[in-house]
Amino acid sequence: MGSRMTMIWVFLSLSLMADTGAEQAGLFLTTYSGYDYFKVQASGPMTSANVNATCEAAGYAAPCAGLGSLCEGDCVQTGLDNCGWPMDEIAKQLCSGRASQCPQMDRIYVVMATTFRSGSACGVERAGCSGSVTGPNCYCATGNNYNNGYALCAQVGVNSCLPNPCHIQATCTDPPYPSTNATCTCNAGYTGDGRVNGTGCSDIVNACLSNPCHAQATCTDNPPPALDANCTCNAGYTGDGRTNGTGCSDINACSSNPCHTQATCTDNPAPALDANCTCNVGYTGDGRSNGTGCSDINACSSNPCHAQATCTDNPAPALDANCTCNVGYTGDGRAIGTGCSDINTCSKSSNPCHAQATCTDNPAPALDANCTCNVGYTGDGRTNGTGCLDINACSANPCHAQATCTDNPAPALDANCTCNVGYTGDGRANGAGCSDFNTCSKSSNPCHAQATCTDNPAPALDANCTCNVGYTGDGRANGTGCSDINTCSKSSNPCHAQATCTDNPAPALDANCTCNVGYTGDGRANGTGCSDINACSSNPCHTQATCTDNPAPALDANCTCNVGYTGDGRANGTGCSDINTCLNSSNPCHAQATCTDNPAPALDANCTCNVGYIGDGRANGTGCSDINTCLNSSNPCHAQATCTDNPAPALDANCTCNVGYTGDGRANGTGCLDENACLSNPCHTNANCTDNPPPAIDANCTCNAGYTGDGRANGTGCSDVNACSSNPCHANATCTDNPAPALDASCTCNAGFAGDGVVNANGTGCLLQPVSGAGSSDIAFFLTLACTLMAILSTVSEQAMFE
Repeated sequence: MGSRMTMIWVFLSLSLMADTGAEQAGLFLTTYSGYDYFKVQASGPMTSANVNATCEAAGYAAPCAGLGSLCEGDCVQTGLDNCGWPMDEIAKQLCSGRASQCPQMDRIYVVMATTFRSGSACGVERAGCSGSVTGPNCYCATGNNYNNGYALCAQVGVNSCLPNPCHIQATCTDPPYPSTNATCTCNAGYTGDGRVNGTGCSDIVNACLSNPCHAQATCTDNPPPALDANCTCNAGYTGDGRTNGTGCSDINACSSNPCHTQATCTDNPAPALDANCTCNVGYTGDGRSNGTGCSDINACSSNPCHAQATCTDNPAPALDANCTCNVGYTGDGRAIGTGCSDINTCSKSSNPCHAQATCTDNPAPALDANCTCNVGYTGDGRTNGTGCLDINACSANPCHAQATCTDNPAPALDANCTCNVGYTGDGRANGAGCSDFNTCSKSSNPCHAQATCTDNPAPALDANCTCNVGYTGDGRANGTGCSDINTCSKSSNPCHAQATCTDNPAPALDANCTCNVGYTGDGRANGTGCSDINACSSNPCHTQATCTDNPAPALDANCTCNVGYTGDGRANGTGCSDINTCLNSSNPCHAQATCTDNPAPALDANCTCNVGYIGDGRANGTGCSDINTCLNSSNPCHAQATCTDNPAPALDANCTCNVGYTGDGRANGTGCLDENACLSNPCHTNANCTDNPPPAIDANCTCNAGYTGDGRANGTGCSDVNACSSNPCHANATCTDNPAPALDASCTCNAGFAGDGVVNANGTGCLLQPVSGAGSSDIAFFLTLACTLMAILSTVSEQAMFE
């Protein structure tokens, strides 16, 4: 127990000596087992007592050579435990071999027990080894026999790593004596000086800085010693998240087939996880397989057909229906088209009535019609009967001697009387007759207001025009007329350059001079002339504004606010006030935001979105955006209308029917109906109009029976088909086309011939009519008859060739 207490006391003493910085000497050898070892020069014989005294004198302790009775003397146990080979532990640190083989250990002695060789220390004397490493004169030499060697001394080593100066992610290395600064080395995956009070140890590389992840993935750096990062796809995306891998692709919600078979599926882009289902054209519903799905839109539910037609819905994707007129009716069958009307026998190409007869269809089931000659005509009215002939009213000579009579065609029963050129009147014998036409008396008097008109007698239609006294010109209203002599137009203009010259009307030859706006004076070139009026003399500007007179013809002045002020600068206007940031051209606020200027010296302003808008209100921010009523699920417009949101503060929208439709466009209003192009009468009066369904905005025009052309009012219209073009009449007959709707012509034999004039198989043609009492002219008659018969045979032969 006593020896242990002694060892503890010595250890504490060594520690105290090291800490108090006692004066020390010697050469440092190495550090072993927590102690620093030195060789210190000794004086005298190398006894254990001398070695011990030398160490103490140098401020060190004498270490024990090892464990064992021979090695435990007046010394301190420092961790050397090889008593059989003293100082081998130190030699191995210096030379990796035995003490006798290490040049650095030459002549060093260690304390031994007092019983060892009469108090000798154990040392190394390499000079007497003679090649041996274990001899008494080489290894563990007896110190009593040697003088002035070195003592092996020790002191407690100072561990620079206690307390640990290094970062938690660094390794601390205590340096060899005499250094007291520990080395801090950052662990793998970290960088820095490794010290707690320095840069420490940080992740050597943030793997996310090289962007290894997809644009739609979140990068998380893996902590050291790892050098990579984890990539996790954002919500709505799938994949490994890496740019060099599968990346991140949108999860297609349509792959699970959420939509009806008659709906189109549109995946909502990530982060959304659902899809939109839109029913295909001709279907209606929410489009979802687990919802109302998509059902065919029944076009018949809107009653597009006429009351006398049967409606058949066209299956989707068609949006319309077929309308078929019932038996006994004709038309397109549509409510907004031609509808269904009774089959009119009179409208057929085989109209049985004369062109000047009225046809009255007998209602179904009858297929014939009644024919009645129009007013002014007479006959049975039928094309295959006596027809209808006009009465010539001119045969009663109702007109004046200087008038031309023109019979008015039926149904009129009178005639028109037109005065000859140069005459005027009603032209009638029992009326005003025809008198000379006075050109000067008409409202279209050809002469100027300042000219005298003299009518030229009939048949002339013009008049002479003479300018009144004091005027010049040709006197005609459509010519140079009659103008006053303008004194101001002379080269000797009497007025100043800034004055207006006003000519005094004839018979005066002078002019008045008036200074122009902004000038003052008598206005005459040889008088005071016209000088500029200085508007600044009346001080129109604010006290903080500069006045600049505007040159004539201006009557005012410019007022410019001084630096730091804004306004119109005028004393009777807004004057000059502090600069309002909100009024600058660089107004920071959105057009739909209210700007509140912050008072000086501030140069900014607050922006507040107006009612009906949302956002930060700033022009360079999110601004103010309108709430689009059309995007609501309760779209107010009809399916065939375009919805236009009314800008804020309005919360409603305008509905405009698409091309080809008409109505208020609203779902709860009149909606949008097909626009009937026939209402604008695009067709000729003798054409039938058929409206084209939307989106077309035009109509088809079809000429009625007996007419030909494009049927349009602004096109070729509908003209009568001339039946004479097919030469239905005899060569000695005159062909007269029967006006439409008739498709035939009338044939009348020329004078001297008799027959119906028709050359077909049922006609008699035209035969030469014999003259009664011809006598000696019979031969000539028969010759003429023979020639006529030959002509008829020739004509019939030609027709047979073409049939």
